[in-house]
Amino acid sequence: MTPAPSVQATPALSVRDLTVSFKGRGGTETAAVEGLSFALAPGEVLGLVGESGSGKSTVGLAAMGLHDPARTRVSGSVLVGGEEVVGAPESAVRALRGSRIAMVFQDALAALSPFHTVGAQLAEAYRVHAPAGASAGRRRADAREKALAMLERVGIPAARARDYPHQFSGGMRQRVMIAMALVNHPDVLIADEPTTALDARVQRQVLELLAELREESGTAVLLVTHDVGVVAGTCDRMLVMRGGRALEEGPTRKLLTGAAHPYTRALIGAAPTLNTVPGTRLPTVDDPAPASRAAEHDLSAAAASRPAAESGGAGPALAAPASPVRPPLAEVVDLHVEFGGRRRLRGGRRGAVQAVRGVSLRIGPGETLGLVGESGSGKSTTARVLAGLQRPTSGDVRFDGRDITRAAADTRLRRELSRDVQLVFQDPYASLNPRRTVEEIVTTPLRVHTAQGREERRARAVELLEQVGLRAGHLHRYPHEFSGGQRQRIGIARALALRPRLVIADEPVSALDVSVQAQVLNLLMDLREELGLSLLFVSHDLAVVRHFCDRVAVMRAGRVVESGPRDEVFADPKAPYTRELLAATM
Repeated sequence: MTPAPSVQATPALSVRDLTVSFKGRGGTETAAVEGLSFALAPGEVLGLVGESGSGKSTVGLAAMGLHDPARTRVSGSVLVGGEEVVGAPESAVRALRGSRIAMVFQDALAALSPFHTVGAQLAEAYRVHAPAGASAGRRRADAREKALAMLERVGIPAARARDYPHQFSGGMRQRVMIAMALVNHPDVLIADEPTTALDARVQRQVLELLAELREESGTAVLLVTHDVGVVAGTCDRMLVMRGGRALEEGPTRKLLTGAAHPYTRALIGAAPTLNTVPGTRLPTVDDPAPASRAAEHDLSAAAASRPAAESGGAGPALAAPASPVRPPLAEVVDLHVEFGGRRRLRGGRRGAVQAVRGVSLRIGPGETLGLVGESGSGKSTTARVLAGLQRPTSGDVRFDGRDITRAAADTRLRRELSRDVQLVFQDPYASLNPRRTVEEIVTTPLRVHTAQGREERRARAVELLEQVGLRAGHLHRYPHEFSGGQRQRIGIARALALRPRLVIADEPVSALDVSVQAQVLNLLMDLREELGLSLLFVSHDLAVVRHFCDRVAVMRAGRVVESGPRDEVFADPKAPYTRELLAATM
């Protein structure tokens, strides 16, 4: 991190008493940002930190002049290099966008046009603001040349300029967005959650690229994020927002080590790190100082009940008397999964994509296995096979000693398996039916698999909601009436309805704010302790996996490159890829 620029410099971006309200029906207004003020110096990186709904992105859109005046009321002042944005004619604001101020959006795939090549979109971004003196042909040639140069600058071969956005990985699409934002060398860059959906290694690459380009051009950066870890390694200063208001502002190191506001301290402590004590409860906004207690699977009593080879770490488990090796609850052996291609006469498929290649895993009773890897490594495919939702190309899949390899093609077997194996999905909103009430969502497994009457199902639903920290009064509400964390709790309640023995959690906290993530992780630890669940925890976040899991398996390109007890894998990783992932997380 470079030294912070002098605060006496003329601000590249100055926000004074900014208020943004969204107009509702009947003339009502909801304030998203209230009386916000801050200044961003040339070459400085300011982290705008807060949870979803705090108003962070609203500030960025206001600085770009992108709010719809028919639906939004913006007051106060936003100066970009001394030029006012609030209340300025659209033509004047349009001249500022791209040339003086630019934005990198969170969802690069949605922000890029699917109908135009990447090169054409980059060239268009430059041509719009290019000097008008040259001929149209000269301007087109200059734009093409500039587009190719910017692609090379962000680490993408110029030959890829003719490709479309869907042909790029998530990290490469984000690089294209950065190239497009910086093609005209703006004074201010607003990066709105630019790394939230990316794996740790790709996230680090994107942040390093932003730092390099900032040093070269002197561009000031407003980094909008809910991830305090990103701010810690990137920003000179941070501004913490909650409910549309600024709570605390100051140098990053000062706030990270001595924040004055309880909310800031809770936000900083909510995200587990590689130094967090595994199994301890994480602080949340509602409970900033939780009692430290290790989950039962990490306590000596639980560790002594299974052999040392299955224990998550050292301690009492090593001194426990030898006991018979317990068979795994679930396992896959030499698993292969292929997609697409044409079937060959002698097996296999021509041109097929090999999503999983020779994977072998086991999950013991009451154990949590963390399945780690970047996007496309085969984690979710392996999890779907174990849940009976994906048919393997070859290999064996067993649950409690029973062969379930054909569960995806056998409706009866899949139905029987679903009583013991349930899933918690990554996106809590997409996985819940928006047309059904919470009661209908939670009781559907009971209606399908049991002979319980309506009142019995309702009583079980109340019990489940209370178990996940919700209330009986929520039964008649719909998913859109809940926050992201509450929706994930509903998904967990549904998964627990049939009292399953194995829960497969596929990236259950990756889309959540850090404090909500802490709430869900604390809940899962409580339920695991209370119910004795086995879990397959799929994630790309190594810090979360280290905090939550007993054993870890690391996947890359469809293969398991390393597996073992949590403490061994994190303290002494054997595979170069595991070491690379850990380095990106630190």
